Amino acid sequence: METIAHQVWINASNEMVFDAVTTADGISKWWILDNNAKPELGHLNIFKMGGHVHNKMLIVDLRQNAYVEWECMNDNGVWTGTHLSFEIIEKNGVCLLNFKHSGWESQTEFFTVCNLHWARHLLMLKVLCETGENQVIQESEAKWGELYKKLNP
Repeated sequence: METIAHQVWINASNEMVFDAVTTADGISKWWILDNNAKPELGHLNIFKMGGHVHNKMLIVDLRQNAYVEWECMNDNGVWTGTHLSFEIIEKNGVCLLNFKHSGWESQTEFFTVCNLHWARHLLMLKVLCETGENQVIQESEAKWGELYKKLNP
């Protein structure tokens, strides 16, 4: 099994980063605008793009201000059964965010595209946590969705 992994150094509190990766408001400012995310073990986070369900993520592990893990419960697609985790560690006043998207069957072209986009979104998360400024630009995200549809009819 293959894993996408990134570590991001963030000049913000663990609490701020945890809220950004576990709440609907936080996630809407660095990843997907339309979502129902909650920091509750067993909650099914629903992420929509263009009004349609894009991903369903079950919260399978949750430790306040330290860790959250989701299992992808999509009905189909390569993400189904994969796990996404956000480990948050404070070190010398800096928040270390260890992100993993694990359980991929192989390193396909789509795996490499997702690796790039996770890096992009995690940098958006960093800027959000350090500045408080929303990083999701609706027009840019819509263009990504258009490209995705062209390449995956």
